[in-house]
Amino acid sequence: MTLLRPSRASELLELLGPPAHLEVLAERHELLRFGSSRVTYQHSEERLLVRARIVRNGRAAWGTASSLQRATLRALRQRLEAMVDALPGVNASPMAEVGGGADSPQTCFESTARARAEDRTALFRRALAACPEGATLGGSISHTLTEQTVANTHGLVRRERRTRVAAQFIGALDGRSSIGRAVHRDAAALPIQQALDEVRGGLVQLPTRTLEPGVYRAVLGPQATIVLLAVFGQIALGGRQFLDHLSAASGRVGEPITSPFITLVDDGCDANGLPTSFDSEGLLKRRVQLIDRGVLIGVVHDAETARRAGTEPTGHSAPPGWRFGADPIPSHLFMAPGSASDQDLLTACGTGLSIQRADYVRVVNSRQTLVTGTTRDATLWIEHGRIAARGAQFRFTLRLADLLGNVEVLGSRRERGDSVFMESVVAPAMLVSALPVQVVVAN
Repeated sequence: MTLLRPSRASELLELLGPPAHLEVLAERHELLRFGSSRVTYQHSEERLLVRARIVRNGRAAWGTASSLQRATLRALRQRLEAMVDALPGVNASPMAEVGGGADSPQTCFESTARARAEDRTALFRRALAACPEGATLGGSISHTLTEQTVANTHGLVRRERRTRVAAQFIGALDGRSSIGRAVHRDAAALPIQQALDEVRGGLVQLPTRTLEPGVYRAVLGPQATIVLLAVFGQIALGGRQFLDHLSAASGRVGEPITSPFITLVDDGCDANGLPTSFDSEGLLKRRVQLIDRGVLIGVVHDAETARRAGTEPTGHSAPPGWRFGADPIPSHLFMAPGSASDQDLLTACGTGLSIQRADYVRVVNSRQTLVTGTTRDATLWIEHGRIAARGAQFRFTLRLADLLGNVEVLGSRRERGDSVFMESVVAPAMLVSALPVQVVVAN
């Protein structure tokens, strides 16, 4: 794989005809899966995605292809021009202009780009050796190299190589399960030991405790916080939802929307996440203060919503045709940590629940931040500030704004995670005063 040269990008734009915008994504993905303590699947794939936008007489159309051959681009142009001719009115937003910005973060590491099947197998064996006696191990390990080029006929050209390594380990022992996750751009810095410690810690033998429906104090582990925070960012902190009064944050800049313990930013250049320099429009990522000690400061924008809001775009455009919609949403969330140790959180909870992971979280009503989901893996009972028993998994339905408004204490230790619609989320554990338990489900 080699980044698209600027001269080659110019040739392709000429084939599309001005004004035109081009994005090329090339990806190599290597995957190892395992279950019941044995390798079950190995996969290697290379993909190429070409996105093109043309503008004719104030009207625009998008299209995609999987080849950079000249004949393919000519055919794509013909289809797009036919679409543009059928449009009833002006619909084109302006293309990104050439502009400078902050120094680009390091996004590509040779330790990841050059990783081989032997490296993934070695990680699997290390994880297997770390499991308690009698436990079985499942999960996956992947190495990904992505090369992105964005260019347009206004002279903008941006190129970036990005690597990503991800490991997920799920241990199972005598009907109980526990998970550890780790993601990084640099395979040499992947926090494997932390993930394995999480697996072992969640498999300790404990008595079982019946859990009745009700409302409980709860410590949400970093991975549970990451999942819920990502969904909140997606449905509440994007520019279009905010401007169209479809967000719980609409019209509330300067007002408290969460607990005062929460400070939240989006920063694509922070190396503590999975940094990315620019978005699909070629606009540079900007650091955006979203929430400061509970008070809403702002939301993220693409070029169109920034124009509507009379502000500058923040580098958060959604790729056209994206299955999660065309709205700009946060991409690199960071929740500021607190000062509490893991034991401090348990002590502050007193009696309640410890949740390792939230799963199957689905949005019921985005305007109300109403979601439903389940706990997963190690769901534990806290008694007098100590882990005392193991509880069953359960379903919850709640308003994320209420949950984040009930945060009492934040942990000092943060973990890195991601989601299918967000590049990275970095967050600590948090103690909430009210977590609803609706339906207890079988482990």
